[in-house]
Order: sequence, then structure tokens, then C-alpha cells
Amino acid sequence: TIKSFGLYLHIPFCRRICPFCPYNKCLYRKDKADEYCRALSQELRRYKEIFHGARVDSVYVGGGTPTSITSNLVQLIDEIGDLFNTCGLIGVEAHPDDLNYDNLRLLRNAGINMLSVGVQTFNSRLLRIIGRTYDGIAAQRAVRAAFDAGFDTVDVDLIFALPGQKVEDVVNDVAVSFELGAHQVSTYPLIIFPYTGMDAYIKRLGLKKTGMAAEKEMLEAIVSLAEKCGYRRTSIWTFTREGAPRYSSVTRERFVGIGAGAASLNSGYFYLNTFDVEQYIETVRKGLPVSVGMKLPVRVEMLYWLYWRMYDMEISAARFEELFQESLQHRFGLLLDVLRFSGMIAVTGDSIRLTKKGAYFFHLVEKGHSWDYLCRVWAGSLREPWPSQISF
Repeated sequence: TIKSFGLYLHIPFCRRICPFCPYNKCLYRKDKADEYCRALSQELRRYKEIFHGARVDSVYVGGGTPTSITSNLVQLIDEIGDLFNTCGLIGVEAHPDDLNYDNLRLLRNAGINMLSVGVQTFNSRLLRIIGRTYDGIAAQRAVRAAFDAGFDTVDVDLIFALPGQKVEDVVNDVAVSFELGAHQVSTYPLIIFPYTGMDAYIKRLGLKKTGMAAEKEMLEAIVSLAEKCGYRRTSIWTFTREGAPRYSSVTRERFVGIGAGAASLNSGYFYLNTFDVEQYIETVRKGLPVSVGMKLPVRVEMLYWLYWRMYDMEISAARFEELFQESLQHRFGLLLDVLRFSGMIAVTGDSIRLTKKGAYFFHLVEKGHSWDYLCRVWAGSLREPWPSQISF
């Protein structure tokens, strides 16, 4: 029994597969997309029965490419409003090629108030290297169109440490985003996962991976420019304009994932749906399409919460105590002392915030955790629709 949760919908369809992308995805086919959306509707109704009366306080749609099925997506958003007591923010990931007037009008009229535009970079040369289908001018045009559509938050999603990218290229990408008026800029480092084939792709192009020192210089340049332009660092890799609602996807305290490969965290359990689209469609007709899961010991649940608050750059001791009925200092006092004495956190009253040193350390931790988790859990789930066990 939970009072509220965040809802995540996974749309795996893409018109073209990008070599760097580690997410659960497949090539778009209209007939398969229509069948998949009917399955999403069935899963939503199953959770309506399970969490009857619970409030959905945020909706986030990721992929894949959610805007590859804009008409279906609008219908799903309407259905969520009919099934659940919804409030708060509705965010969708968008591909620049999909942001024409008609699609944007459909999305906005459906009540979607946050849009993340997957630009990756405004540099046309780098866009060609990573296999994107548009150039830098088209990317800027897409971002402007999103602003004109009237979303509360337009997030520009960028990747840094791309092969062949220089510090000045990264700075230019962020500067262009700010000049366009982005409410938020998300800047993720390129993480090369073995199961994507990106490593071999880079070698085939005769390029080299960005080194650790250069990546650090890029991140420091981003942080410096954001500070100068009045953007607040709202997570390790995101910068939000003062007064703008923050667009975020992975930091909910409780969430339900709908769709192939979607994860859920609620009622003391963490679990994943099968990644196989065909198996997902078939299984959801009979019940929940859960492939693997685990009961979280209380300490692990606490650590999970603490991990994502560190990602958010700020930890509330009062919120920890409200959730777990225990003092943060009592449970993790030694850890906090080590972080404080090493200059990684600063404590002001109830608030604990990562310093620049702590943020860089956590940047490394997040990269390492993402690599380990995705290579074991996601890669294993992509190989086997119903794994008996995954260790990580």
C-alpha cells in the first residue's frame, strides 16, 4: 500500500539505432508499436487494481524514442489521467527530427509540460560521427520550436567526452543551449558499454576515446559556464535555470515502470520487466511481466535513497528520518563524517550538499555504478528474456 508514486513508461521504438545507446530499444514498426501500446494499457490497468487510490505525482516517458509514436503516446497520457489521480509534472524525451508543429501541439494539448530534447551536440561533425540524422542548425531549430510550443521546462540533453570532441566544442554546446533559453541543460558523459558495440565503432572510424583528464576538464568547464550564466547545479550532470521546474527521470523515491525493460521500486521491492518486446506483449495479457526482482533489506533501501540524493547534490536529514523513522546521523554518521572531513560535503542545518570536490567524486562513482549495473543487469536481461538470477 503506497500513497503516491512516480510513473515511468518505456517506449523502445527508434527509427534508427544509435551506436552509443545502451537502452532497451528496437526498430520502429507501426503494427508492432500499436500492439505494444495496447499492452502498455493492459499493464497500466493491472497497476490501477494493485495500487487503487494511490496518486501518480509524476509521469516520465523515456526510450527508445517516445516521439516516434506521438499519436499513441497522447492516447496513453489521456488513459493515465483517466485511471489514476495524477498531479505534478509530465515529461517526455523527444528526438529533434520529431519536433514539428503538429507533434508539438499534440504533446502540449495532452498536458505534457516538460520536454527533453535529445540534441546530444550542436556540432554537425560530431553528430555525423555518432550517427544522428540531423545537423546542428536543425537541432537549434527543434529546440526553438519546443520553446515556442509553451512547455514549462525545455531540457536540452547533451553528451560530452564524445570521440573527437574538444573542450571548446563542449563549451559551445552548453553556451548555445543557454543562448537558446534552455530551462535546463543535462550533460551526460559518454559511457561506452561493451554490449553496444560503440568501442568497435570508434576504432573503425579511426578515432580515440576521450581520456579521463580531458573528460574532467570538460566537466569543470561546463560547471564554470553554468555558474556564470546563473544556472544552479541540480544534479551531478544537470543545470537548471532559477525558477524553472526541474526535469528529472531517475531520482524518484518510489516509482512504477511500465513497458519492456522498465524498472520499479515500491513496497520494499526492486524489480524489472522482461526486456523482450514480444515476450512483454504476450505476458502482460496474463499478469505482470516481471522477469527479475529482489526484496530490499531496509539498509539497502536506505543506501539506494542516499545514493540518488547524492546524485541530486543535496541530502535532507529530515526527509530521511520521515521515510525511515531513524536519524541519518545515527545510521550513517561515520560515512557523513568521512565525507565532511575529506571536503566532499558541506553541512548547513538540515541540508547536506556536495561540494565541487564531492560532485566530481560522485561523477566517477555514478559512471562506475552505471557501467557495472548495465553491463550485468541490462546486458543479461537483453540476452535472456527470463533470467533465473543476475548478480551484481
